[in-house]
Amino acid sequence: MHKSLSLGAAGIAGAQTFSEAAALAARSGFGALDYSVAALEEQGVGVSEARDIMGAHGVVISSFGLPVSCGTREAFDKTFPRLEKTCRAASRLGVGRCSTWLMSCSDEYGYAENFRRCKKMYGMCAEVLNEYGIALGLEFLGPKLIWTKGRHPFIHTLEGMLELCDAIGTGNAGLLLDAYHCYTSGLPGGAFEKLVRGEKDIVVVHLNDAPAGVPPDELPDSPRLCPGEPGSGGNDTKAFLRALKALGYTGPVVMEPFSKALAEMPDDGARAKAVRESMDSVWPA
Repeated sequence: MHKSLSLGAAGIAGAQTFSEAAALAARSGFGALDYSVAALEEQGVGVSEARDIMGAHGVVISSFGLPVSCGTREAFDKTFPRLEKTCRAASRLGVGRCSTWLMSCSDEYGYAENFRRCKKMYGMCAEVLNEYGIALGLEFLGPKLIWTKGRHPFIHTLEGMLELCDAIGTGNAGLLLDAYHCYTSGLPGGAFEKLVRGEKDIVVVHLNDAPAGVPPDELPDSPRLCPGEPGSGGNDTKAFLRALKALGYTGPVVMEPFSKALAEMPDDGARAKAVRESMDSVWPA
C-alpha cells in the first residue's frame, strides 16, 4: 500500500491545476495523487501533457472519483455518457482505481428498491470501467446519525456493501474502505479484516481518526481527525493499517479528515505536510 494525497479531502484549495497539485504532492513527500481525470480535460491537459507533468514531479494518479451521479435516474442519464471518455484517458494514464460513496438512507426508496436501482446504475458503471481495467470502490457511510436520518435506512455496513458488490457481478467492484465509517459501524481498528475475503475486496482506502471519548453511535459524519492531532485517538488507526498490510493490500491510502486544526493552518503546504506526517506516525514498519 502507498500514501496518496487528495487535495479536497485535506482541505487544500490553492493548488488549482494538475501541475500545481503534482508539485505540491512532490514537495510534501507524496508519490501519488487522488485526482479527477475529468478535471484534466476541463483544464485542457491532454494525456501526453499529464504524463510529462507526472514524470517531472515523480507523481502518479492513484485513483479518481466516479464522474457519474447516481442520486436520481435523471442525474444518471445526464452524467453516465461521459464515463467512457474519462475511462479512456484514465487507462492511458495507467490509473486503475475509481471510487464513490453511497448515501446510507433514503426518503424515497425502501431498502430492496434502493438496492435494485444501485445494482443497476453502479453495475452499468462497473461494466464500462471493467472494459478499461479499472476497479470501482464503493463506500458505505457508517454513522448511525446518518442512516437513521431518512425514512428508509440503506447500506451502512461493510457486509452490506460487499453484498452489493457481489450482486453487481462484474468482478471489479469492491470497497472504498474508510477507517471512520468502519469504526462508527462497529468495526474498530483492524476488525474489518475478518469480513473481507482478501485484498481484492478493497479498491481504495481512506484513513482518519475519531474523537476520543465519544461513543461510536453518537458520532456524526464529522469532525474526522488526523491521527495524532489533539482530541483524536477514538479509533486504533495503527491496527487498521496493520490489518490492511496483513491482507496484502497494495493500493492507495488517502487521508480524509474534516479537521478544524488542519483548516486553520496557514497555507496548503502546511496542510499537506501535516497530512504526510500524520500518516507517517501510524504507518506500519
